[in-house]
Amino acid sequence: MHLRGPMNVSQLAVYQLPGDMHTLQKRHTVPFYNRQRATEKRKTNTKKLLQQSALAKPSHRRTLTVTSEPNEEPQGTPTTKQADTAPGRGSIRRAADWNRVAYYTSASPADATGLSFLANLGDPRKSGTFDYAFGNSLSYVSSNGGVVAPESMPFDGTLATSEREIAVFSDKACDQDCPYWRPNATSHFGWAGSSKAFFIEFQMDHYQNTGTDQGMISDAPAWWFLNAAIPRILQYGSDRNNVPCSCWSTGCGEFDAFEVLGKGEERAKSTLHRQGNLEGGDSNYFRRPVGRMLKFAVIWTFPNITALVLDDDFDFSESLSDDQIRQLVSYDPDSWVHSLFAIGD
Repeated sequence: MHLRGPMNVSQLAVYQLPGDMHTLQKRHTVPFYNRQRATEKRKTNTKKLLQQSALAKPSHRRTLTVTSEPNEEPQGTPTTKQADTAPGRGSIRRAADWNRVAYYTSASPADATGLSFLANLGDPRKSGTFDYAFGNSLSYVSSNGGVVAPESMPFDGTLATSEREIAVFSDKACDQDCPYWRPNATSHFGWAGSSKAFFIEFQMDHYQNTGTDQGMISDAPAWWFLNAAIPRILQYGSDRNNVPCSCWSTGCGEFDAFEVLGKGEERAKSTLHRQGNLEGGDSNYFRRPVGRMLKFAVIWTFPNITALVLDDDFDFSESLSDDQIRQLVSYDPDSWVHSLFAIGD
């Protein structure tokens, strides 16, 4: 995941299922790209079900044959008893909790467990690498996100302007199980799997850029997600021959959990970028939290991504129950602060 200022972050948390094995109960959700069509289809299906149930209402009662045991009743003809049984009821296996696998707090002193903070500032004298074909690779970064660091350091929670960006990975460095990464770059694993959840507590006050690069966007904070193969190779631009080097444009894509799209704008929106596949956004937004903290979640539950504003008292605890996750991803088509994105193929 990636963060751009101006932003103050007080908490980050990452959750996954044990073994990344999870099956959600089938939900009638309405992806952003075909809401009207899906809503009409839902109404039609509901009408058919009501008509069918009016014609035949099956009983939920079944007969259990009980044979008398010694010392209870005389042997003889088996008796019968009626038992109320809900359809499908049997042995109920409790769904697994979602475990918190990484956590950050900016409370003094800042502390991070299971996380590494990087930026595109590679310098072979400290960490990462640089060349004139591909520019700066990922490297470790100082606590304020401003300069390259020789080792992983806890983030201090503040990205002063939009000139500051950090990439947040797991604390596990790449090994033979990691897909290709740029030689000599600082490379870490992300979080694989189709079931994962990311939570953030943050605020986005207004601050203008202070540098001389007039081409950089100013006062436009964001939180977004990339396939880890993109930043491990080349996050921005192409090589010196203008050839794209990462898979951003060929399907890996990007999910902007929230982004302020213009200088000093107040609305933050979510957008999915996947060239040649499902992509786009909806009209939902939330107002930029200025002078106050806001909690937000992004939850992957195949085949959808849910992005939503959380209640102020939501706790980033050491685990979240399956019921809590189900409630969060139960899509509300009337909410302006809850978006659902279909991932596609």
